Amino acid sequence: MSRIAITAFSGWNDAGEAASGVIEHLLEVWPSRLVGAVDAEEYIDFQVNRPEIRTTEDGERVVDWPDTELRIMQPPRGPELVTVFGPEPSLHWKSFCDEVLEQMQALGVTSVISLGALLADSPHTRPLPVSSATEQGRDGRPDGSELYSGPIGVPTILARRTASAGLPTTNVWVQVPHYVSQNASPKAVLGLIRELQGLISAPIPITELVEDAEAWERGVDELARTDEDVADYVRRLERAQDAAELPEASGEAIAKEFEQFLRRRRESE
Repeated sequence: MSRIAITAFSGWNDAGEAASGVIEHLLEVWPSRLVGAVDAEEYIDFQVNRPEIRTTEDGERVVDWPDTELRIMQPPRGPELVTVFGPEPSLHWKSFCDEVLEQMQALGVTSVISLGALLADSPHTRPLPVSSATEQGRDGRPDGSELYSGPIGVPTILARRTASAGLPTTNVWVQVPHYVSQNASPKAVLGLIRELQGLISAPIPITELVEDAEAWERGVDELARTDEDVADYVRRLERAQDAAELPEASGEAIAKEFEQFLRRRRESE
């Protein structure tokens, strides 16, 4: 039986908690069972991702460690899904990815969808940009998508590892408005799920998530109305995105606008 793995890691690659929000949503709408884990002991800095203690319904005190969990879920139709979710490891990324891959292969995973979210100059009032690209495989050739150069996180390392092992791997990333990145963004979660929907056959229930996304956008609208600097900056981003082909909408121009925005905020404090 073929299975599709969906991976996400909290932390640096999870702006607005969007990637982790997708996994949490799937675990809410479809039944799942724990089938594997990568022990946090060798990979996680516990001063960054601390264990948590809680009391069970039976009154037992238990410690939850920040392990990476693998769960199998069965949607109403289509292949089973294997979710891979945990905090981004602090140490030994190569060994970590090899261990995740080994468990995927033991579970019969035949393809992988890697989720991520990054901060960007995207206005919250527009559909948040989502990109989807196939990871290069054994031959080492690019897939034709835009080539990024710069720092990367464990999702990229794992995606390259799974693709090199012969598992078709798709990277799906959403852009989250940087000026509202402190809180979870249901709209970004929704953007990833809609892209994910095109990669799996089972319909994903999203009614409540749509309502949450709309409420989130209204809340950010209210914030903008109470701060003219924010409102002005959002309008500039809207104009840039609506006329992306114009020189005024270049990344350099947007960055300059943001620098001016920050300067005005500092001067007003």
